[in-house]
Amino acid sequence: MISEEEARKKILETVRPLPVRKLSFSKSLDFFAAEDHFARLPLPTFDNSAMDGYAVVAGSCKKGQRLRVIGEQPAGRDKQLCISRGETVRIFTGAPVPAGADAIVMQEDVTRDGDEIIINVAVEAGEFVRRRGCDLAEGQRILAKGERIRAATVALLASQGSAEVTGEAGPEN
Repeated sequence: MISEEEARKKILETVRPLPVRKLSFSKSLDFFAAEDHFARLPLPTFDNSAMDGYAVVAGSCKKGQRLRVIGEQPAGRDKQLCISRGETVRIFTGAPVPAGADAIVMQEDVTRDGDEIIINVAVEAGEFVRRRGCDLAEGQRILAKGERIRAATVALLASQGSAEVTGEAGPEN
């Protein structure tokens, strides 16, 4: 009979990892990453609204304050709108935050009066704004070497424009 140490040595001398290969996302689940994968793009790629409401300059908003509505920014194409103190832009969830704005007031927290709104709450800078890169920063590691490839990881890799991942030894190998 051989010792446990000797048995382990013999096993490790004969075992070899399977070759590394490029895998399409559809075939990569439950494989293991053969290398680290890092974000090339931030998520989101621009500051955007987390709510339907109005983009404002927080410092010009007090409860009861009236602001003039100067435009509307839907989700999708950035209309390159810009606001100043005393102005607001109607904005929708996911839409780019207009230049000059530093907060979003939810539509439920204002009263619309023609081309003006009346602020019904206190507003602080940063409210309901999803900052560029807040979910995933450029250079942030998405997947570490040796980590199991899961559906959520594949989604993050796909958000970076990738179509495949370098993997090794999966469930059917």
